[in-house]
Amino acid sequence: MNNLDRRLLWAAFVTCAMLASTPAIGESAGGVPSQEEIGRQLKLRGLPTVGNAIAPAPGAGPAVVPANVPPVPPSSRETGRRSVPSVVSHPAATSTAPPSLTLSTITFEFGSAQLRPESVETLRNLGNALNQELKDERAFVIEGHTDRTGTRAYNDVLSKHRAEAVKEYLVKELGVSAERLQTVGKGYSEPVDPKHPFAAANRRVVMINAGSS
Repeated sequence: MNNLDRRLLWAAFVTCAMLASTPAIGESAGGVPSQEEIGRQLKLRGLPTVGNAIAPAPGAGPAVVPANVPPVPPSSRETGRRSVPSVVSHPAATSTAPPSLTLSTITFEFGSAQLRPESVETLRNLGNALNQELKDERAFVIEGHTDRTGTRAYNDVLSKHRAEAVKEYLVKELGVSAERLQTVGKGYSEPVDPKHPFAAANRRVVMINAGSS
């Protein structure tokens, strides 16, 4: 191997090493979601609408007629020849699951609603996204979740207090309107890892875009 080949091999090695150590776009080196990523994940998408379908043109003969459009009566000639069955369509779902984002980098002291210092970057990105990318979105729900440690009553209260701690930080430190934020304590009722109820993944904060509610 000559010197040129060695230099090319070394350059390729260094490039691969740099790429491997670079965090994913929209995420910091510590796994903290960026402001832009939070905005993208929680932005409301276009939802299907029901009740404003346009009646098909005569003679178009669609396979399915929207449920809110009255059926066109058959002509007397068709009626005499055969019976025309009524076609019933099932409208599309009037709603879909709202955008949500699990924020596992918002953490608390053990058995407490005290936010840990390492949560600050995520909270700042979240608050900035709410004030900028998501400023036109009206309502959000902050869910607190715990693992299975302790009684149901204890965890219900703890998870509620943790959700309220997140809201308080967003309102006081980042100027998010309190009217846009609701809090819910889920306790351990909705584990993300039900096979391992004591797993750390179950201790989390979930942000949900509640739309116009």
